[in-house]
Amino acid sequence: MKFAVLTGGGDSSGMNAFIRAIVRATLNMRPETSVWGVLDGWKGLIYNDFRNLDKGSVAGIASAGGTILGTVRVPELATDPILQETAARNLHDNRIDYLFVCGGNGSIKAAHSINTMIQAEKIKTKILCAPGSIDNDVCNEFGSSIGFYSALDKSHEMLEWIKDTASSHRRVYLIKSMGRDSAYLAFYSGIAAGAEYVICPGENVDYDYLATMIEERDRDTRIIVAEGYDQDLHTIRKTLEDIFKKRNVIHEIRTVDMSYFQRGGKAAVSDILRASWVAYRMVKDAYAHADSGFYTAYYTGHDPAPIPLHIAADDSKTNHEGIPQDIIDFAIALR
Repeated sequence: MKFAVLTGGGDSSGMNAFIRAIVRATLNMRPETSVWGVLDGWKGLIYNDFRNLDKGSVAGIASAGGTILGTVRVPELATDPILQETAARNLHDNRIDYLFVCGGNGSIKAAHSINTMIQAEKIKTKILCAPGSIDNDVCNEFGSSIGFYSALDKSHEMLEWIKDTASSHRRVYLIKSMGRDSAYLAFYSGIAAGAEYVICPGENVDYDYLATMIEERDRDTRIIVAEGYDQDLHTIRKTLEDIFKKRNVIHEIRTVDMSYFQRGGKAAVSDILRASWVAYRMVKDAYAHADSGFYTAYYTGHDPAPIPLHIAADDSKTNHEGIPQDIIDFAIALR
């Protein structure tokens, strides 16, 4: 048999652990199988850019951030039938039995589109996908994304650094977090670091209440702003400054964008283990001639049934962007 592995969308810590597990599980179970890495994600599949991988190729990469294979976004792949046919034909011409994908929502939609093309053309390749995203917005009703907890670790560390300075100078910090339209990364970071407030996408913020809370805190206030919120840090800062001016109160407000520092760096142990576990299940099922599907898990050892790609690609059936109410109640109780 012949396998290929691809990482798509934004990089997330844990993708290298996924690649390593695919290669090692494959070659340990059946050494006669060859494994090929698709370079630069979906772009590499379109341009037929493959590299043979052996155990030496993946030695020592499990905890490394980013992806050794690279990832270049090709958003039009999900809707362009010519690109889909090119990708499907390259899988056929290279005689790939299984393509293993780790990526975000765009990658799952692209995989579904290519899989549909593959079925129509009666190509033998099957596609098995896993969630790779720091935003935790990929089929999150069935598991958490690879890279999410690594990004939380980075966020927590940065928020603690900011707290030291905020406390020393009695400052208020407005801190931007990645997360696309989901508040998961911002919200969970806020819980872990003890931030005073997290502004979520679509939220109707009571800025007078927020200003009062800042006055009562009067030491090291940190307010996290999720990426999908429709006002930037400068606008929020100006709104709060105007309220304080009317109250004859002086507060020094600073802004920090921690976004791209959240993405890279060493993978959390939980992401290494979960990425490896999901990859192992995918390889095992490939050898059992499994059909195309989406694999996920909440923890190492969690073994839910794979989700058909057409369902995994439908966000309305598999995903929610809002934070569950019990998590919101939990956060409020810890304030």
